[in-house]
Amino acid sequence: MKIETYGKDNFSIFINNHYIKDDIYDDKDNLIKYIKNYLLNMRRKLNLRGFYKVRVYYKKIIGVFMDINKLDDLDLVSNLDLRIIIADDDIYFETDDYFFIEKFNDKRFMNNKFYCIVDDNFGDITYFSELGRFIYGKEVINLLNNSKILW
Repeated sequence: MKIETYGKDNFSIFINNHYIKDDIYDDKDNLIKYIKNYLLNMRRKLNLRGFYKVRVYYKKIIGVFMDINKLDDLDLVSNLDLRIIIADDDIYFETDDYFFIEKFNDKRFMNNKFYCIVDDNFGDITYFSELGRFIYGKEVINLLNNSKILW
């Protein structure tokens, strides 16, 4: 698990696929239940209070990414309410080394970095995690709009 904070009330969490049962990905309702239970169990450690929007990006081969943004404080200090949105958006891998991604699909180049889409051909995350980083959400939209496609 990796947690990055972006100010007081905004943060992201990554949960590696090795910690998640495969059947969680089969149904969006199962994934929502898993995310809800996970955040309820972590609420004290993460100091979660109020109303949060949780945007979830996932790929079975790598795991779950969550962008968590506080929308509002609730009247009671101890209340937690979650709005969980499951995104079917693509996830890309960013690296400095083209030769690392040359065998993968949908290769792109932008700002002296190379990118490839994370799909079933990507393989196990343990081989890749130190060679770059995964991007999703707004970063992917920026990549798709501003990058050059490589063959």
